[in-house]
Amino acid sequence: MLALILGLVLAQSNNYFPNGVGFSWVYSSGEEQAFAREKDGLLVLEHRYNGRSRYADLLRYDPTGVYLEGVYIGGATQKYNPPLQLYPSAPLIIGQEWGMKSSIQGKIVAFVAKVTRLEGIQVPAGKFNAYVIRTSFVTQSGGSSVVESYFVPGVGVVRFVGADGSKVDLVKFVRP
Repeated sequence: MLALILGLVLAQSNNYFPNGVGFSWVYSSGEEQAFAREKDGLLVLEHRYNGRSRYADLLRYDPTGVYLEGVYIGGATQKYNPPLQLYPSAPLIIGQEWGMKSSIQGKIVAFVAKVTRLEGIQVPAGKFNAYVIRTSFVTQSGGSSVVESYFVPGVGVVRFVGADGSKVDLVKFVRP
């Protein structure tokens, strides 16, 4: 689910939702997320551990927001139908809410996200004023999770907080 949120990091302009080959983020969990390439008009966001890609999100940016079109894992592409809107068009506004249902491999997934507040935060990558976005996920099989992501325009997600209070912080951000 971390990937769904991060798909973590994005929308219509490079200035607000950073996107493009060469952008990368390193987190305290040891995960690196990097826009490795473009494929069929989509940006490929690789999720790497110890320098090796485990899976990739296939992302589309347009004037209405950022969309997760699918996931590339185990040598195969799995598509969302319809694509999941991860972020609405910029700028984010406190109180703003969005969500949707989709299916992947015949299984339904739904989520709702809300910008709850603006908060000053310090992580290893620096000090920021971040929009806190609370996202709730539910799957057809009954699985669910709630995550708060701390989004900074021009940088992306600088912190994830799980329902159990566990934190993953941004350690390094690279612009091409």
